[in-house]
Amino acid sequence: MLFSLYFLLPVVERVRSSSFSDAFCDRFTRNFERETGGEPAGSPCPRISGRGKWVEYHKPQNSSMADLFDLKKHNQMNNEETSHIAIVIVPYLEQGHLNPLLNLSRIISSYKLPVFFLGTSTSNRQAKFRLSGWNILDFPTIRFHDLVPGSCSSVSASVMEKLGSFFTSILLLREPIREFLQEVSSTYRRTVVINDTGMSWVVQDAVSIPNTECYCFHTISAFTALSFACEATKKPLPSPVAEIIAELPPKENTFDSETIEYIMMQHESRDFYSVGLHNSCKEIEGVFIELLEEQRENKQWAIGPVYPVEISKRKSSELTHECFSWLDKQDLNSVIYVSFGSTTTLSKEQINELAFGLEQSEQKFIWVLRGADKKGGDNIENVERGSNSDLPDGFEERIKEKGVGFIEKNWAPQLEILAHGSIGGFMSHCGWNSCIESISMGVPMAAWPIHSDQPRNTVLITKVLKIGIIVRDWENRYELVSAAKIKNAVRFLMDSAEGEELRRRVTELSSSVKKSVMNGAIMIPLPAQGHLNQLLHLSRLISAYNLPLHFAGAAVHLRQAKNRIHGWNPVSTSTVKFHELPIPNYETPLPNPNSTTKFPSQLMPSFHATIHLRHPITSLLQELSRNYRRVIVIYDSLIAWVLQDTPSIPNVECYSFRSISVFSIYSWDKSSVTPEFTEYSRVQFEFREIVNSGNLYNSCYEIEGLYLDFVAKEKSARNKQWAIGPLNPVKQFDKKNSLISHKCMNWLDEQEPNSVIFVSFGTTTTFSDEQIKELAIGLEKSEQRFIWVLREADKGDIFTGESREVELPEGYEERVGKRGVIVRDWAPQLEILGHESTGGFMSHCGWNSCMESISMGVPILAWPMHSDQPRNAVLRVMELSKSVVDGGGSGREMASFIAHITR
Repeated sequence: MLFSLYFLLPVVERVRSSSFSDAFCDRFTRNFERETGGEPAGSPCPRISGRGKWVEYHKPQNSSMADLFDLKKHNQMNNEETSHIAIVIVPYLEQGHLNPLLNLSRIISSYKLPVFFLGTSTSNRQAKFRLSGWNILDFPTIRFHDLVPGSCSSVSASVMEKLGSFFTSILLLREPIREFLQEVSSTYRRTVVINDTGMSWVVQDAVSIPNTECYCFHTISAFTALSFACEATKKPLPSPVAEIIAELPPKENTFDSETIEYIMMQHESRDFYSVGLHNSCKEIEGVFIELLEEQRENKQWAIGPVYPVEISKRKSSELTHECFSWLDKQDLNSVIYVSFGSTTTLSKEQINELAFGLEQSEQKFIWVLRGADKKGGDNIENVERGSNSDLPDGFEERIKEKGVGFIEKNWAPQLEILAHGSIGGFMSHCGWNSCIESISMGVPMAAWPIHSDQPRNTVLITKVLKIGIIVRDWENRYELVSAAKIKNAVRFLMDSAEGEELRRRVTELSSSVKKSVMNGAIMIPLPAQGHLNQLLHLSRLISAYNLPLHFAGAAVHLRQAKNRIHGWNPVSTSTVKFHELPIPNYETPLPNPNSTTKFPSQLMPSFHATIHLRHPITSLLQELSRNYRRVIVIYDSLIAWVLQDTPSIPNVECYSFRSISVFSIYSWDKSSVTPEFTEYSRVQFEFREIVNSGNLYNSCYEIEGLYLDFVAKEKSARNKQWAIGPLNPVKQFDKKNSLISHKCMNWLDEQEPNSVIFVSFGTTTTFSDEQIKELAIGLEKSEQRFIWVLREADKGDIFTGESREVELPEGYEERVGKRGVIVRDWAPQLEILGHESTGGFMSHCGWNSCMESISMGVPILAWPMHSDQPRNAVLRVMELSKSVVDGGGSGREMASFIAHITR
């Protein structure tokens, strides 16, 4: 059965940049299930969760390094007559073209999809050489296939006469590529070919193979591709783009005649492509991607940057290149990096001018001084190295003595150099790889275009994005660039207010690019304190994974949340951003202490008012979806209705957070709530069914493993379940490291271990005056030490109006004296339970309190009031403190969830 890749891949401009592999796997598996009713046999895809279904895929068998290059052996290892999908990469045979498709191969391979990288033995040797610093686990399924050029019969004599030997040698690959694709297509259910635009002619036979689809990968900027397209189609462009492109130099001035002839052959062979892929992103070239779609009349997907957009300090420190020892000693943004790529060779005269210009600028520099790769040759050994005789006499000695420069005459790790904090500028030929690397790392450019697409990229960098300056004017390309001009350009970029503005602009653009390939998370809590607390603790845990995290709700409820994190280590919430959303005023009745039901009906108006958050949250999600590759929404299960619009935002996934015990979900009893709440809960259930991709529980298998299995099987079989609790810290109270200074903690320090009972009934419980008196007398007569949190239940808005003052029997506080502490405001419950003096907990058995008590090893004296509390009271947990404190399965579940949402 054939499928179009249009259905495999979502519209990437909506799914965000660099989500190609994620989107590819997700969309494919969903459509396979829809059209075949099952999962693909022997699929090498990883575990993928489509909305509404969880599918387990087979993992590929281990293979030796030799096996990676053997297609037939790979087919045998699959142990299937027909496997599922294969990706065939056909790069153009020059280093600047090999690198981006090699990185794309790495990304696709990380999803366990088999990737076949085609090339000549020489080009594949170059590609493998570039893999030398990579972790082999990053590309477990890449297989290199060396092509042997075919006969000249497929290329006419007139064409061979117009083209040089290098281009002719590429055209001779048409026959072996066709044979390879035929072999692969007989083994795999679908073959997807991703070829460089410069290889379109040699893969044109793929259209005749029924289960093979082709996608054209552009290694030039979308801006340059648009300029070429409009020259061919003659279609008008809107202003000001039309005026900018009209001023670009014609291709006859940037390419030689052989290259132009070769390019025209490729354009004539691309009619059967439906999609163009670009190593770019909307943040950099969104306008040009859209205009290119209009010009080409087909989809154009921005799937870049295919390179890492961040280099960790740990990774940089592992690099052994000697330039990093020198860079580490330099000041922030103080060094200009000078490199002209792998296809450029400067004359000796120009090298001298450049050397003098760098020296006279009095700015620090790293200069990669090497000749161009030999076209079509073995560029690992035959590259022309920089020569001492090319430099002015005494130049190297002077800069070494002054410590102002570092000259590298061999290969240099460009991306890692650009990522180093001391790099403040990049003098470049403006090849597109270099441009997008410089943008990703936030480094402004000094443009020195040499040939091909570079003059057009220069216009994009300097006039459109305005993140660079021009060193070499294209109009004066035949003239020597003087040392004085180089000196002035370097000083302008590195040591001027204007240069600082360029640095600010490119830093902002870099930040946008990095966000576009990151996942962001947003928390949407129910406006009740027990529900707020759990998502606050979950926010703290997710923040530790360096994920940008947003916490959204009405202003009054976020004020409550912010009060609760006062005293937390600020590092633990450093990536949390609070969003106060508008909501109309609502009634905030006082709790009724004499009500026949203890359910907190006074909170229902605030619950109903949350429906007004629907449109603000939708707007917020739409904004975040434009900035992040994927937006993960973690919402309280009782506020699902605010997310009813999320199915229209493709890169948003919603996960329901259940704030009650799994046991209570499995055995829910309506008699413990009001009819009004039952109806409210029913409505939320209906919306959960629409938006949900999975369920999270503040529990763990050590406590509720049996019920988690029951719920997963009977109530939530369509969604993945994660038991990620306890969310609260599980270490006992440590006074030395605590930021809590509540007075009760000083009193606890004076008590014997396990001698104090902690009495607290949460934020939703109100007692009658009579019951309070009975409790007071009972505690007094018990002759046990106690801490009693005596406060009225929360209203819908705890910050408005007056609260009831709870009265105790006359003379009570004087009689209990130092044997008891009465707290009439907020108390640090977790720290109290974690104190060694606390030996028991009289509680309403809200699930937060149960989990905190279990985590701290404190037995509970149950006094259930409403909702899930009666069921929690039934749930018996014995001797579980140690297994919870030690982590175990709970930590693995949290790691599993983080891995899933960042996949």
